[in-house]
Amino acid sequence: MAAEFEVRPEIADKLARVAKARGITVDELLQEVLNGLEPPPDWLTEVSLEEFERDMDLLAEELEQLPAYRGTYSREDIYLDHE
Repeated sequence: MAAEFEVRPEIADKLARVAKARGITVDELLQEVLNGLEPPPDWLTEVSLEEFERDMDLLAEELEQLPAYRGTYSREDIYLDHE
């Protein structure tokens, strides 16, 4: 099924240039863009409590190797986005 869309000329030109540089059609380029916008099918899979705890333990182990922060934070730094 074909459909027509209004696209600004500069956008159409850029789509054509990018598609040509990649050796694909504009249709294929747009399909790749749309595929990139869709979340992977398993992005909301439930994990067991054991898996979650294992992942948190691994994260904690990796964080232990980071150096401790030796700087200071002012009250303004902490509440920068509050008034």
